[in-house]
Amino acid sequence: MQLAGGGVQRRARARAAVVGLVFLGSALLSGCVEVPVSDPAPDSVPELAPQQELAAMPELPASELQTYGGDTAAFLTENRNTYCVITTEQGGIIDSPVDPRLSGGQRDDAVLEVPAVYCELARYPEPAEVADDCHGTNLGFKGGTVLLTSSGVAYGGCRVGMTLMEAELGPGSDGGESPLARLPVLEDGLAVELNGFRCGSAGRGMVCVESETGHGFTASADAFEIIAPDEGAER
Repeated sequence: MQLAGGGVQRRARARAAVVGLVFLGSALLSGCVEVPVSDPAPDSVPELAPQQELAAMPELPASELQTYGGDTAAFLTENRNTYCVITTEQGGIIDSPVDPRLSGGQRDDAVLEVPAVYCELARYPEPAEVADDCHGTNLGFKGGTVLLTSSGVAYGGCRVGMTLMEAELGPGSDGGESPLARLPVLEDGLAVELNGFRCGSAGRGMVCVESETGHGFTASADAFEIIAPDEGAER
């Protein structure tokens, strides 16, 4: 009797297992059972360095930004926060088509005239470390200006008051019909190249690089960064 009873129990368990498998198969076919599928890992796209981003920008012909003639190209960024001119510098005197104060002074022909990029910002960060006493005058070393040559980058300078950008296009100013407001606009995502310099405007702000040496900078209302040939250094 025990053998018979054990056989009945085994057969009952076998039938139950078969019924369970049939039920599971039907459920799978009817779509009632959801099988979790893990999403593929998103591709990680490394962020481009500023000089790489600049090199990848489509180029706007420099002639479209040379509205003042000569060998200079002057332009505003699309957000109207930065004005730049690809120009020349001689002994601290910058040839600017829109700011006579920069082009004034007495030129020294004994000093070599060199290609340069000069930029001004309406809103900008202060220099992180100020050790310049403005030639002993202590007038004030302020940010908001950038000068790039093949020798390197200088941020800020000695001055009293505002930059031209602050005065004409800064907070609370409408710009009116000032020379700065009439400059052509370099749209975001486009670059211009002239005299060995390449400049473009992107999400990180204005980016300019001297092609031969790799010196350059990024500048925006919130940050300024020097681009060295192989690395960047925060200011």
